Amino acid sequence: MISSALSFKDKTWYKAILIILIWVIGVAYLVHHYHAGYLNALLDVGSHTFFILIGFFLLENIFRFFTPQEKHFLIFLAFPLILSSLVFFLGKFTLVLFLSENNNYLYFFKEIYLLRVFVIFLIILSYALLLLFHSKLESQIKALERADQMERLAREAELYQLRQQLQPHFLFNSLNSISSLVKRKPEEAREMVLQLSDFLRKTIRKENNRWINVSEELEYLQLFVGIEKLRFGHRLSVNFKIDLECEKFILPQLLVQPLLENAVKHGLYGVLGDVLISVVFEKEDQYLKINISNPFDPEAGQASGEGFGLKAVKRRLFLLFGRHDLLQVKEAKNLFVVELKIPQNYDQYSSH
Repeated sequence: MISSALSFKDKTWYKAILIILIWVIGVAYLVHHYHAGYLNALLDVGSHTFFILIGFFLLENIFRFFTPQEKHFLIFLAFPLILSSLVFFLGKFTLVLFLSENNNYLYFFKEIYLLRVFVIFLIILSYALLLLFHSKLESQIKALERADQMERLAREAELYQLRQQLQPHFLFNSLNSISSLVKRKPEEAREMVLQLSDFLRKTIRKENNRWINVSEELEYLQLFVGIEKLRFGHRLSVNFKIDLECEKFILPQLLVQPLLENAVKHGLYGVLGDVLISVVFEKEDQYLKINISNPFDPEAGQASGEGFGLKAVKRRLFLLFGRHDLLQVKEAKNLFVVELKIPQNYDQYSSH
């Protein structure tokens, strides 16, 4: 407050001094109208203003260590009352010391001392109320900042947990497939282990990079497709289509892979013959739009599982953007389509 305003480290100190000078000159001119003499009025107002400022400093230091609550209302009033009395008597002592021979002004001072005490008390009380309001406002701001920080930490912890859960979910499925191939097709099982190792090495190495571009995400998806083709053979085909203008668009790492895994799982369930899954990256206004479509047989029912990948991606999107409309699931005839939108005007470091 007043101490920070008058601190030479703060660029506003000259403004505070200017306001104080205007106050002293203005009030002295007002007192001068009562035929008190302008120099006498300047000395009077200047000395009292100096002591009032000292009172302000004392109030600030008191409230720095003790903030009165509602039940301490009388204590709160006591501080301004004591300080205003001190200011009055110190001001009176100064005037008597320097104007001992000016009986007219001392008489004028005596005539209005009650009004003077009341005005000084109001000034110091007003500043005390301002300090109290500032203290409560500052406490509320700090509480909001702590709540925001705790919420952000909780959100980041949940995002981290989701990312950690997605890889084991895919890893368990891959290990089950490797186990089934070991005896029947050991060479394919070996190839699948190598591709899985390559996939995990690259994704773990990039773990600290919060967002990646579409080209990098495509590398992971192609590694994933290579692993899945070893599982399902020639039956599985995945067609990637990418608009050139969105190749440098960014998205959270491994956000698309669980959706593609879900498409593979449900696309091959209950469908005879070859299965073509389409993945399209395109630009739509300020969004990176990703469509993943797979065929399905509505009469064949649903594949077993809890749909963890889809739920995890929905939750991750909400934690990142606070929106539920970025992931849409559509069914058209024998086609199942997942539509994902990633805002590109978003600060990736703000909450992820």
